[in-house]
Amino acid sequence: MSNELEILANQILNSDGLKPNLSKRDFFNSLLIFQNALMDKLFDLQDYDNLELLQREKMATKCGEDLRKFIHTYTGLDTHKLEDFL
Repeated sequence: MSNELEILANQILNSDGLKPNLSKRDFFNSLLIFQNALMDKLFDLQDYDNLELLQREKMATKCGEDLRKFIHTYTGLDTHKLEDFL
């Protein structure tokens, strides 16, 4: 996946700052990529802090809730309504 992410990131950086006009599906796909990367780094932090399973679950749940709230606050989109992104 690294090569594909590098290509996509370079395309975004070279877009001259123009509004990308993403569809809801494009936004959702972008979110899935970000969420995957966020969880990867969350797990690294949890390993570093040597958290117990219950703490890990609570932290991951809180992260997901905070991300959902952030997205809804700044886009008006509810990521729990998957039908809106299909």
